[in-house]
Amino acid sequence: MTTLLLGCTLRAAEKKHFVLYATFTAQTRVQLTDGPIWLMDKGDTFPVIMYKDQQTKIVLQLAGTNFTTETANVKIIEDKEVTAQQLASYRINVQHYLDARAEKWKAEQAK
Repeated sequence: MTTLLLGCTLRAAEKKHFVLYATFTAQTRVQLTDGPIWLMDKGDTFPVIMYKDQQTKIVLQLAGTNFTTETANVKIIEDKEVTAQQLASYRINVQHYLDARAEKWKAEQAK
């Protein structure tokens, strides 16, 4: 009996990590939660955090911030379908975001 329970517990702990990504289907203006407004290009890809408003809106992640857009602006893809080009697009956007945050911080410290 103990072996059966232990086996079930181990199988329950072996959950598969499931990630969705969203790729923009057209150029779209978004506002990041920390304030800046960005223009996302067609093909830009971001991890999905959650859906909102009966799945009419989607919250996407960009480094340490996130933003919301209409679900109609993106195509949803599973992590196993994400291409190297889409991941590179995300990394480039993260780097641009981090660079912009660093410049803003430097400007604030110079005052």
